[in-house]
Amino acid sequence: MKTVYYNGPIYTMKAPFETVEAVMEEDGRILETGSAERLLGLADKVINLEGATMLPGLADTHQHLIMLGKKLKSLALHEVTKLDEVKRLISTYESEERWNLILGYDENNFPDQYRPSHKELDELTDKPTLLTRVCQHAGVVNTQGLELLGIDRTVSDPEGGYYERDEDGELTGWVYDKAFEAIRDATVEDDVDSLSGDIETAVDHLYTYGITNAHTEDMSYHGPYQLPFDAYRRTLGPNLKKFRVNLLRHERVYDEMIEDAPDFVADWIEKDAMKLFMDGAFGGKTALVNAPYEGTTDHGLQIHSVEALESLVKKARKNGDAIAVHVIGDKASELVLDTIERYPVPEGKHDRLIHCSLLDASLIKRMSRLNIICDIQPTFLTSDMPWVETYLGAERLKYLYAFKTMQEHGLVLGGSSDAPIEAVNPLLGIHTLVTRRGKAGVYNKEEIVSRYDAFRMYTYNAAEIVYKSDRAGLIEPGYYADFAIFNRDVMTVEADELLEVKIEKTVVDGTIVYDAHN
Repeated sequence: MKTVYYNGPIYTMKAPFETVEAVMEEDGRILETGSAERLLGLADKVINLEGATMLPGLADTHQHLIMLGKKLKSLALHEVTKLDEVKRLISTYESEERWNLILGYDENNFPDQYRPSHKELDELTDKPTLLTRVCQHAGVVNTQGLELLGIDRTVSDPEGGYYERDEDGELTGWVYDKAFEAIRDATVEDDVDSLSGDIETAVDHLYTYGITNAHTEDMSYHGPYQLPFDAYRRTLGPNLKKFRVNLLRHERVYDEMIEDAPDFVADWIEKDAMKLFMDGAFGGKTALVNAPYEGTTDHGLQIHSVEALESLVKKARKNGDAIAVHVIGDKASELVLDTIERYPVPEGKHDRLIHCSLLDASLIKRMSRLNIICDIQPTFLTSDMPWVETYLGAERLKYLYAFKTMQEHGLVLGGSSDAPIEAVNPLLGIHTLVTRRGKAGVYNKEEIVSRYDAFRMYTYNAAEIVYKSDRAGLIEPGYYADFAIFNRDVMTVEADELLEVKIEKTVVDGTIVYDAHN
């Protein structure tokens, strides 16, 4: 059936402000664009946009889709800014599982950056509880949880993580990076059915923002990788829930996934790079930085030794794969670039640096000479500022989230949220890109990018990252009939109006999967 969309601005994303009058699709692909009068004469079905604005379906180039589904169904503290309310919510919450898993705690929301110890958590709940920090690199476990896991003061710190201790050597309950990951994994009680439900919940939420594709990293957080992988296969596809995912393969499950060679689903559930971590996050002062954090001698946390990093990269190269590396601090980026220069990515592929938060001029130049694409999270800027200045000092802020400079050096940037770390709404990220405005003002306004470039990060650039720029990210014949339809013209409204724009319809594979009025 030939379906024609017309009567509203239709931005192709091929060039700034390029529009067409109408789009005709059939069987999930765009057949033709052009004159409304001519295409309407060929249509079997007509959809009148009634002035609404159409773009290619949006993509989120880095998130944790299953965790997002869990957040939407769990106790999440991301938006809670009153400490008394946090305590009330924790004390009244009880999950149906053996553990209470509570998400999104951010000490920067509270006076003196208050962080509860395990004993203070004990006063709020007598059930084993893991309260995770918003960055998902740290958390605090109560006494019942520590006892259930058999953890006491004799526990050794794992490589790439640690258990925080007080001046007497006693555990505070706070755990970081690899230690945090081990405890988080111990709380998992997932099965394919529950994970499928998490995926459905997350995808339904993503539809409401015009998102039709997510690059997601969750193969190692929900039991054996087969559980989330089978849940994706059971849930998404051309004859199931229509949504496209690219699955990063975490270093912990990479070998197994290479050996098993599970069946992906072309155009719907596709294989992505090896994912690994090089450092932590600014909030816990575990991002790896060259100069120490202000007022300290601490440089953060190096998760892999140089030798271990090289071993992982060589393994990926042996299998013809790219790598996707979490790097937030400048030292972390430096170490990863050193390794990529020694072991280049296979021809026709590109490595991904995820976050790229703190850089300097020399690092950006090195990145521009390599086959590297960057997954950025614009709203990290508004979340981190202004408190991160007290961690890093004013001098380093010039190259903090230096998106315009990165672009000017030819780097391709993909827009993302790192959901559930940040809110998933792409328009929040786009608003940040075009204003650099946060609660305390405008940060580095010289790094503002154009409206067109901002939307390209969530459309064409996102497709280029996963080698699909020949069929995704544009409104062009032969491309996916995946569309985001907005109630206002997102290319011309005032920047602050972007925060009020809503999705009218989301279309995937030619099917309307979300309609705000139905």
